[in-house]
Amino acid sequence: MKHLKYLLVGGLVLIMASSYTTKTSTVFDGIYPGNRMPDIAFSDESGNKTNLSELKGQKILVNFWAAYDADSHMKNVLLWNTLRKADLGVKMISVSFDQSRSVFEKTLRIDGLMDSQSQFCETLGKNSDIFKDYKLENGFKNYLIDENGIILAINVNPADLSKY
Repeated sequence: MKHLKYLLVGGLVLIMASSYTTKTSTVFDGIYPGNRMPDIAFSDESGNKTNLSELKGQKILVNFWAAYDADSHMKNVLLWNTLRKADLGVKMISVSFDQSRSVFEKTLRIDGLMDSQSQFCETLGKNSDIFKDYKLENGFKNYLIDENGIILAINVNPADLSKY
């Protein structure tokens, strides 16, 4: 019984000592909230490149979609219009995975989203590294990123944007 008391006291001291250790929080690149969004390079139809890292210092909504996917297409239009009408301090980068640039451009014209500085087309579609890296085969997603490049949320809708 005497040894049990010492064992319990020793265990309690060990538990208390471990709770006072210094924690180091390192942010890793990843595709989940709390991770730093991996850098992505986008090219417009003129071949001008934009890197996501160049936009650091502002909140960014990166939206992945395709014209052939009705749900992602609708969300792209809704998010774009919400951010255009409301001053929420969020810049939207929209990446389409349509393999046909003409389908992409026609869709943007019909939707009234002709802004080449924020709308990009990844013509490799499902064969794109971005498509694979972000695991979009399970459905298109969007990522809300803070000023430091940290993912705040995934799959936000227009109502969620005002919360952030």
